[in-house]
Amino acid sequence: MGISRMDSQSSPLNDGVEARKVAIGCIRRIDESASYANLVVASALQKSNLEQRDRNLVAEMVYGATRMQRALDWAVDRFLMKPPPAALRASLRIGAYQLLYTRIPPHAAVSTTVEASSKKNKGVVNAVLRRVAESLPIEWPNEGIRLSYPDWMYELVRSEHGEDEGLAMLEHMNDSPVVTEREDGYIQDLSSQWVVQSIAVQQEELVLDLCAAPGGKATAMASEGAFVVAADLHMSRSHLIAENIERLQVDTVWQVTTDGTQPCFAEKAFDKVLVDAPCSGIGVLHRRADARWRIRQEDITRLANLQMSLLRAAKNLVRAGGELIYSVCTTTKAETLSVASEFTKTVDGALPIPVEDPIWRRNGEGGLILPQDHGTDGMSIFKWKIE
Repeated sequence: MGISRMDSQSSPLNDGVEARKVAIGCIRRIDESASYANLVVASALQKSNLEQRDRNLVAEMVYGATRMQRALDWAVDRFLMKPPPAALRASLRIGAYQLLYTRIPPHAAVSTTVEASSKKNKGVVNAVLRRVAESLPIEWPNEGIRLSYPDWMYELVRSEHGEDEGLAMLEHMNDSPVVTEREDGYIQDLSSQWVVQSIAVQQEELVLDLCAAPGGKATAMASEGAFVVAADLHMSRSHLIAENIERLQVDTVWQVTTDGTQPCFAEKAFDKVLVDAPCSGIGVLHRRADARWRIRQEDITRLANLQMSLLRAAKNLVRAGGELIYSVCTTTKAETLSVASEFTKTVDGALPIPVEDPIWRRNGEGGLILPQDHGTDGMSIFKWKIE
């Protein structure tokens, strides 16, 4: 894991306690209510009066401690007689994160975390964190714990991408994500921008984005001159599309709320259809701190079945000579190569279009980006010409 940019200047000892109180509260809420880390952090910061540097510190500690919780728990549990209650666990994670993954001096990390902890937990937090600090550098029992992934996910990535590439991918997704901004000000990872580039929309083409929320690819295609219908199943997520359309002042995107497996459109109505499908998101774990703990191995099969249903429905919406595009922000074979191969074999009139671009690794007839390739999200894409 890369070293955090946090250092002793980010939040001095005198005024860093409140930031740690907020961070501990966030970790406890995430743990006790299974809330999403990004929503918890946003809510906590909105209610706080912290200066910007301490707001940044809170975000770094909460996202980092959530991402690395398996490693952190192992590091502190060696010095505990039994699993700690949620409030104590939260303090220990925040303290251990600073000790293991930042440049904050150990005495400052321990002292401020102890001060930020509840009165009844201060003694235990002080004792355990001092023991953790004395044990550095840690000798990890295995790579799964060191890298802080569920065992099944660690083994799956290594088995599918090989020892070296798999470990590089897992290491990369423990670093904070790079933020990239389009010319229009929209924040969008380069890999998603490259999906749009690969679609190569033409002026005044009618394009359907079947699973469009939050609207990044739809608005990007519209900026290239296409007329875009942005569809999504959930009204709550459709609101995100509407917000982005308004903010970017795009006037060639129209919204529809519909089930992509049973869409409400006429057959052969579109020049191109993009199925940017729901997936396990294993290519974006650096961006979603808690995702690795939410995904279950059995989810992958369910999602692959959903992806196939979406593709089958979408194929009927493409005019003769048009194109169907399938993209997912994951790298599992079950959701990429297997789905694409099965679709090609079982659906008449869909001819694969090889993805031949040096940005993308070849993955069957499609393209694959691993996070370490360009410092981006992991992404997969496949394309077909429809007869």
